[in-house]
Amino acid sequence: MTAQEILQEIETEPLPRVLFVHGPETVWHDRIFTALKHRNSKDSLAEFNWSVFYGSKDMDLEPLLLELGMVPWGDGPKIVVLKNGESVPAAIMEHLASWLEQNLKTNCFALFVDKVDQRLKYVKILRQFALEVECEALQGDALLRHVVDLCTREGKKMKRETAELFLNRVGHDLLMIQNELEKLFAFSEGQEEITCFDVQSISSLSPAQIVNHTVFQMTDFIVQKRRQEALGVLNVLLAAGEPALRILPLIERQLRLVLAAKTAETNLDDVAKQMGETNSYALRKVQKHAKKYDLQEIFSGFQEVLHADRELKLGVPGDQVLSDLIVKLT
Repeated sequence: MTAQEILQEIETEPLPRVLFVHGPETVWHDRIFTALKHRNSKDSLAEFNWSVFYGSKDMDLEPLLLELGMVPWGDGPKIVVLKNGESVPAAIMEHLASWLEQNLKTNCFALFVDKVDQRLKYVKILRQFALEVECEALQGDALLRHVVDLCTREGKKMKRETAELFLNRVGHDLLMIQNELEKLFAFSEGQEEITCFDVQSISSLSPAQIVNHTVFQMTDFIVQKRRQEALGVLNVLLAAGEPALRILPLIERQLRLVLAAKTAETNLDDVAKQMGETNSYALRKVQKHAKKYDLQEIFSGFQEVLHADRELKLGVPGDQVLSDLIVKLT
C-alpha cells in the first residue's frame, strides 16, 4: 500500500492491527504519524489510548508489550507507536515480531523504520500479517499530481505548466515542496488560482536547483542577451551563498561555447570532445544564439572576464563585479 492510500484509510477505516511503515521519504512517515494522532484525538479518552516509544540499542520491550496488550479505555481504539525502529537491535525486533505473530488480539501497533534490511528475520515475520506501507519518493506525473492535489485541498487551482515550473524551482523534496506551497497559499490569499507569476515571485530555489540548474539558467540568459533575467538569477545565486569565483568560470565557459559554435567547421560532437565536454548538448543549445555575435564581440567578452577575475582577487565585492560583467556582456 502507498503512503497516500493509507492516509485516506486512517481517517475513516478500521485501523490495522500492525502498520509497518518504512522507506526513505520520511515526510510520509510524519504524515502517517500525524494522521494516527488525529484519529486518536477524536476519542474522548484520547490521552489514555495513545502511547509513543522511541527505539534505541538498549530498548526494553516490556513496557511496549504491556501497552499492546492493555484493554483500551472507552470505545475507541488504543494506538501504540514505535518510532526509530532501525535503532533497535535485530534480535529485539525479532522478539517483538514473534510476539505480535503469536498474540492476535492486540491494540493497533504502528512501527516506523527509515531503512529496512530485507534480510532480517523480523521483516519477513511482519510481512506475513502487517499492513506494509512503503514511503518512496514521488517522481514524474505522480509528483505533479501530488502538488496539484495539495493545492486542491486548500481550495486552489494550479495548472500543469505552473506545477512544472514550481517543481523546476523547488526540486523534488516533499518537505521543501510543502513549505513552499504554504508560502504560495498565503501569498495568493483571496485568489482562486496560483499562477506562474506567483511561483516566480514567492517560491525559493532548493540548494540542488541552485547548484545544478540556476547557474546555467543565468549563463543561458547572458548568451540570449536577456540582461534583467540574468541579473535576477545572479541575485538568487549570490543570496544563496554561491561564491562569485565559482560563478565566473561558468560565464567564461559559456563564451567558449559561443566561440566554438560560431567557428566550428566539423561535427559538433567532435568539437565537444576537443573541448572536454561530455556531449554536444551545450554547443547545440548556444548555436542559434552564436550567429548574433561577431568575433570581436566574443574576444572582448573574454577580456571582460579576465578583468572581472582580477577585480575579484583584489577584493572587490562579487555582486558588483559580476553585475558589471553581465551588463557589459549583454
